[in-house]
Amino acid sequence: MKVDVTDLEQSKKAVTIEIPEEIVTSRINQAYRQVSLSTTVKGFRPGKAPKDLLRARFWDKIESGVIKELVPEYFEKAVEEQKLQLIGQPEFEEELHIHEHAPLAFKVIVTTWPRVELPQNYRQLEIAEEKVEVTQEDVLARLRELQEQSAEYKVISDRPIQEEDLIVFDYDASEKENPSWSESKKDAEAVVGLQQLTPGFFENIISMAKGEEKEFEEAFPANFPAPGLAGRKISFKVNIKEIKEKILPEIDDDFAKDLGADSLATLKGEIAEDIKKIRKGEARSKMADSLLNTLLASISIEPPELLIETETESLIDDIELQLATQGKKLDKSEEKLARLKGELRESAIRSAKSSIILEEVAFREGIKVSPEEIDHQAQLMAKRYSQTSEEVKKAFKSRIERTLQEQKTLNFLLDHAVIR
Repeated sequence: MKVDVTDLEQSKKAVTIEIPEEIVTSRINQAYRQVSLSTTVKGFRPGKAPKDLLRARFWDKIESGVIKELVPEYFEKAVEEQKLQLIGQPEFEEELHIHEHAPLAFKVIVTTWPRVELPQNYRQLEIAEEKVEVTQEDVLARLRELQEQSAEYKVISDRPIQEEDLIVFDYDASEKENPSWSESKKDAEAVVGLQQLTPGFFENIISMAKGEEKEFEEAFPANFPAPGLAGRKISFKVNIKEIKEKILPEIDDDFAKDLGADSLATLKGEIAEDIKKIRKGEARSKMADSLLNTLLASISIEPPELLIETETESLIDDIELQLATQGKKLDKSEEKLARLKGELRESAIRSAKSSIILEEVAFREGIKVSPEEIDHQAQLMAKRYSQTSEEVKKAFKSRIERTLQEQKTLNFLLDHAVIR
């Protein structure tokens, strides 16, 4: 195999590969035999049809099959031999054809990771330590959150509605300007002050008592989050059926035991450790950002456009996945998508520059990701997004691999950094 690599602009390279004649001819002969054995040619037993006849009838199939086998195989060999680090998919310059007793030469345009000069001290970069503290106030705040989550609601009838009550109610909604529209619901539930159903709903029902009815009109602002209600005037008729008062448990040993701890003191210790673990992770992320900022400031990089586009698509994928967890979809109309890409471009450029630096460090230090690590991450993502791990790997394998490699590389740099 002969390989020639020519540098082009924007980190692109032209890779010319020539597969030896004997390899091409051997694969063509194998294809002839396979076709001869797997097809029926009138007048001949399987495997006995003459080569000229097979060529006349099946050459397109033979040529296509041999090209599909040889080109990816020898392209991968060339990439490995030349130690090329590719971004994106290769571009083949022309339609390929093969000939018996002749080599197969083809040219591929690839985009490669730019090589950059790292500072000599990249293994001992100085960064400021992010202090981690957990105070008694932090623990108490978390205890109050757990207390709120453990709240129970008790039916009452001796007072009107107050803040934080859980109310059960029926309502009818109508619109004077649109008499054909109406909406009704029985036994609706809401926590007063927590779930704002309409701009002034709770203000209108506060101090109402069980069994009381009230009618009022709501003017929805033009920027109301629900597009179907924005800018409309809706009349409501509300009937309060039940009022439930929130009862908070005492924060004591019994409360702690209900949450699986031996005592309140034990629970406080566990909470403090949990908060500390989270803050250590946050502190490490901040130090990683600081480290990357130091490297970005010291290295001049012009990322290839293909990498910027790839980073932009990754950011859009993140937004789309976040919306999916909320049961929403990203508007992918041409105009909206173009605007979103424009808004994300600066972030994509910074991300591309960071990736180039981390790729260079990983290359120098031999940092790689194992198939097991990719499988584990795919399983975690599958649970989060209600997909199978195979579906996740099919859609995001290369991205998962790069993300994991960048994380491992950042950890390497942090572990070797000088913390002051």
